[in-house]
Amino acid sequence: MAKFSMEMAILTSMIIGLIMAFFKFGGIFALAIVGFVAVFLTTDEDASYKVGALAAALLGLLYYVFSLFTSPDIPYQLPNAVVIGVGYTLDGIFTLFLGLIVSLLIYGLMGAIGGYFADKLFKSQDKPKSPKISERPPRIIKRKPKQPPRRTLYRK
Repeated sequence: MAKFSMEMAILTSMIIGLIMAFFKFGGIFALAIVGFVAVFLTTDEDASYKVGALAAALLGLLYYVFSLFTSPDIPYQLPNAVVIGVGYTLDGIFTLFLGLIVSLLIYGLMGAIGGYFADKLFKSQDKPKSPKISERPPRIIKRKPKQPPRRTLYRK
């Protein structure tokens, strides 16, 4: 694995994602590639599937902001605003925010999948597989045998 900081790895993977989007390569699997590259470039201590999810989610947020300023295809004649009403606008704002939330979830999930694969394939597996056996024998506590309770004679 490379030894980049987490921020630099995320920025590099986002640039790779933008290049793939420009050439229309990969589609939704490009998000998994972005997560894979982000985790691959980070150090072993910081490498986690969460880095890949963050990189893909930030790329999705970048796409979302870019698409807000891109004009859609509009019809020749627009409807009258008085006829449509305020409810149509509120419905559009609700759809806008719901689209943001759903897209961030999907982008983050695909980035996490790619980051998980990179984490399992390239992270050094120096951790012991079995539990560590201590050098010292376990401490045994010897207890006194249980004695029956004392009987006392009280007069009432």
